[in-house]
Parts: sequence; structure tokens; C-alpha cells
Amino acid sequence: MRKTTRLCTALALAYAACAPAMAQETLERVSITGSSIKRLESETALPVTVVTREQIEKSGATNVEDILRRVGANTGMLSDATQGAGYATSNANMRGLGANSTLILLNGRRLAGHPFGSIGGSVSVDLNSIPFAAIDRIEVLRDGASAIYGTDAVGGVINFITRRDYNKGELTLRYGNTEGGYGGGEKGVSLAFGMGDLVKDRYNLLLTANFKEQERIKAVDQGLYLRHATEVPGSAPPTSFRAFPGRLMDIGVTPGAYANPGANMAACDPVNTVVQTAGTTPNGNPLQRCRAIYAAMLDNLPDSKKTDVYGRGTFDIGGGHQVFLEGSMARNATIGRAAPSPLDEAAAKVRADGTYPPFLMPTSSRYFPQALLTRLGFTASDWDADGDGFTNIATRSLDMGNRVSDNTNEQFRVVAGANGAFAGWDYDMGLNLAQARGTLVYDGYLLEAPYLAALRSGNINPFGPNDAAGIALLNGASLRGEVRRSKGTTLAFDAKASRDIGKLDGGAMAVAVGIDLGKEKADDRATNPGYGAGLHV
Repeated sequence: MRKTTRLCTALALAYAACAPAMAQETLERVSITGSSIKRLESETALPVTVVTREQIEKSGATNVEDILRRVGANTGMLSDATQGAGYATSNANMRGLGANSTLILLNGRRLAGHPFGSIGGSVSVDLNSIPFAAIDRIEVLRDGASAIYGTDAVGGVINFITRRDYNKGELTLRYGNTEGGYGGGEKGVSLAFGMGDLVKDRYNLLLTANFKEQERIKAVDQGLYLRHATEVPGSAPPTSFRAFPGRLMDIGVTPGAYANPGANMAACDPVNTVVQTAGTTPNGNPLQRCRAIYAAMLDNLPDSKKTDVYGRGTFDIGGGHQVFLEGSMARNATIGRAAPSPLDEAAAKVRADGTYPPFLMPTSSRYFPQALLTRLGFTASDWDADGDGFTNIATRSLDMGNRVSDNTNEQFRVVAGANGAFAGWDYDMGLNLAQARGTLVYDGYLLEAPYLAALRSGNINPFGPNDAAGIALLNGASLRGEVRRSKGTTLAFDAKASRDIGKLDGGAMAVAVGIDLGKEKADDRATNPGYGAGLHV
């Protein structure tokens, strides 16, 4: 015989009181990344990682790239902060399969891939085009989804979902600097404003804006390339034989490595070169040459300015139907600085016969260090073995400064669509127009043929500072200004509908139908013929 206690009676009454409320609760069916069928969020069997707005704020991330660095499946991503490069694009790379195998979506729809492509040449979406302040959550599908989205989703899918019910205002100011004070200062501002409640007011409007500016970090100021001294005692920093002052390749001597090398000769700079001894000269003196610490001559972090603006309006038109219109604009400008151009035959363009053009200066040039070489015991048969009056050199173009890549990327996007339920079907449709534009401006580069001609004239000094005539020749051989311009456009229409068609022991059985029409066009061209032909060094 069962006896009912007061406690059991109280619990029974409490649950009985809750039962009507629980019966009235309806769990919302939502779109899940990687599936065309709306379902309860808890029903998905797909390996989807969700990063919420709260997690983003707690992480301290200031842009989309910062967030995705924390996603384990995103490995080997390409960054617009690449040392010395300044490509101005950031690309995700799911499971290490490449940026062009990772699909990036904004509210479930595509963006235009930047036609510059990644460093490897593949076209992929620049993460800087995502409106950072508008993000509500990020859904990361850690498995391939080519059956749903196509071959560009082989690596996985990252879907950025914007806020839909935000009706507040928020202003965030950011400032930061490095502890060492060697650059890299960051400042920014984010604005988010929303109004309207879809349930009460039958509309919601959202506007966000984000700006971030970061200054360069010079490698020479940070000094990370000097870690070898403590991490591997006795080792040397990373160096290259293409140094300034230059080297006479036929005999392996750098004039600037010796005391009193002669007029117009520069000494090896201890900041960005090391002196190497490699045997002896014919009269027994140490054979010395400079090696460039190229890692000291570039930027560890480029200058950058990033701006994005996003707006979305959602309207409830009754009967379970909604229409929406969203638009966004993003601009990212980055200035990267690599070490000055290395100048020797191995850096030149290969010729049809498989050889490289030598970098020759005449031995009759006023910059040829004949007095020093004679003092070291060398003769003309050493520096000009074939007797043609020229000798081979290797140097680095410090007169031209760093190789500078000034890259500006812009993204524009407009989407209009509708969603809701009709005759038992959940539907979603939209028209998407997105465009990406990019320009690349060079400075500090040299065109191979004009430089070789100037060097052969004898008026270029590879061992020290150039006079006005030498600078004029270098300027005449320089590659400066806009060298590349691109535009990529995506026009797409998609529509899909799904509904339950039965019940199984494990849950509902559903079906989905849809159509996805798209046209992509890329126009990527060189605006400088020398750059287009690859004739720069």
C-alpha cells in the first residue's frame, strides 16, 4: 500500500500547476548552418560550433580574425598582419584545406570573394568585410558541406549571424599600446543602434559601424630576430648575402667590411648587417664580407585602417511572413613594408635559356674599389677573369628604401528577401548583390632591365651612397604607383522551402526543396606593364 506524504503532495501540485504553462511553450524551429531544413537547435547532428555575442565580448577580440583564431578547426589562416607583406586580406582556413575551400556566409548568404585572392592565388572572402559590431553569433560547421553549398565548402562553413532583435544603443571606444612602446598602438570605435520590436512594433532596424586603426611595428625596434642569442647560444641571426654595402661576387669581398675602403664606400652597418670572415685574401688578410640581417629591415606589423558599416531592416507583414533589406560596406587599407630589394642574378627573371642575367658593373667605374682590392693582393685576373671589363656584384637597394605594398580593399553588399511559413512549408528567399574592389600601389621596387642598364653605365654605386646622378638613374628604374586593380562581383538568387512529412521513432521526417542561381565575375588586371610581366625585383 502506497502512502502519500505532504512533500509528495506539494510536488505533485507544483508540477500540475506548471503543466499548462509547459504545454503552451513552443520551441522555435531555426535554420541550422549546413542544412536546408528548419529544425530545433537541439536536433542537429552536425558538428557545429557556436560562438555567442557574450563569448566574443569576453574574449576581448576587436575584429573577426581575432575571434576565428580561437576556433580550433581554423588552422593556418592567412592574416592581413603578415610580416612585411601588407596584402590587406584575412582569410579563414578550415582544417588546413585552403582559404578557397572554406565558405564564408553572412546571414546564410555568400559574399564576394576578393579577386586578388590569397597569397597562393586562390579567390576567397576577406574577413574584414564582415560587420564586426553587428555579429550576434558565429556558427562554424567543422565538416565539409559541399552537398549543400558547393565545392568551396569542402573544408567547412563559417556563418556570421547578425543581431535580429536589438533595440538599444551602444558605443565602445578602444585604445591600446605595446608595453615596450615600440609601435603597434591601436585605437578604434564601435557603434550599434537598434530600434523596434518585431513582436510589438512589427519591425526592427539595426545600424552598426566599426573603425580600427593600428600603427606599424618596425622589426628593428622590436628585436625579435635577436632571440637566437639566448634561445640557441652561439648561433647567428637570419642573414642574406645580398647586403648593403654590396659584395664583389667573383672574389667574395665586401669593401665596406674593411677599414679605409676608399672614397664613396659605406661601412657595414652593425644594426642590419654582420661581418663574416671566409678564409684569406691572396696576401693573407682575412677575406671579409657583409651579410644582411634582412629581418631587421621590415615591419613585423603593417599600418592598417579598417572601417565597416552595416544596416538591416526587418518587417513583419503579417500572416507569418517577414521581408528584410540589408546593406553593408567595408574598407581595409594596409601598408606593408618588406626589406629593400635584393639585387643579384638569382633575384632576376629567368631567361629563355634557363640562365639568369648577371648584375654587372664596369671595372672602370669610379665606384670600383681597385685600390682596396690591390691592397688585399687581388689582381684583374681575379675580379675580371674573362677580361670583358665587368665584374659581378650583389647588393641591396637601401637607396630606394623598403619595398612598400599599399593595398586597399573595399566590399559592398545589398540583400533583399523574405521568409516565413505558407501552407505548412517554411520558406526563405533572397536576392544578393555583392562586389569587392581592390587596388595595389607599389614603392621601393626596381624594374630589372632599366636597373641593369644603369648599373652597367658605371654611375650606380652598389657599395655606398649614390650622388644625384645615381639617384636619378635609380628613380628612372623604379616601379612606383598603382600596379594592380581588381573587381569581383557576385549576383545570386536563392529560394528554399522545407516541411515535415511524417514521424519516425527518432523524430520528425522532413523534406527540403530549393534553387540557387548565381553569377560571379572577376576582373583582376595589372595596371603597370612591368608589374604585369613580372619584370620587377
